[in-house]
Amino acid sequence: MDHLVFTYRTHIHAPIETVWNFFSTADNLAKITTFPKVTILTNPSTTKGNTILMKLNFFFLSAHWASVIEDVEAPHFFIDKGEKIPFPFKEWHHKHRFYSLGSQTVMEDIVTFKAWVPSYISKPILTNMFKEREEAIRKEFNNGNSKCKGAT
Repeated sequence: MDHLVFTYRTHIHAPIETVWNFFSTADNLAKITTFPKVTILTNPSTTKGNTILMKLNFFFLSAHWASVIEDVEAPHFFIDKGEKIPFPFKEWHHKHRFYSLGSQTVMEDIVTFKAWVPSYISKPILTNMFKEREEAIRKEFNNGNSKCKGAT
């Protein structure tokens, strides 16, 4: 199966420096992820070379996810690569890109992945996950009228 690409954009009503500071620690990933519950087990810093180990709790089951931060260019992007990832994914490469748009910041998530399941299953899983995160981000930054450009 070929690599698939999933893109999701979220408009955040805050300057890029504020948004970058929030996303420069995986502790805030745990804060904005409603399901599964995420617990960060190692250094949460999104610095180049750092490996972040997370525990994902799916009700009575749990899984571990380990990602290495491959590259960082503050405040514009960081890239994480899944080293140990749970089903349904086989490979995971995630670029978190941030850019200013007037007084807002656009956060663009570009995920290149392979999955054990077809795209008509994996892409809706990702869409749902990022929509839930967007709602939490909106609450975090008090921007209830945030506009999402959607997923592709």
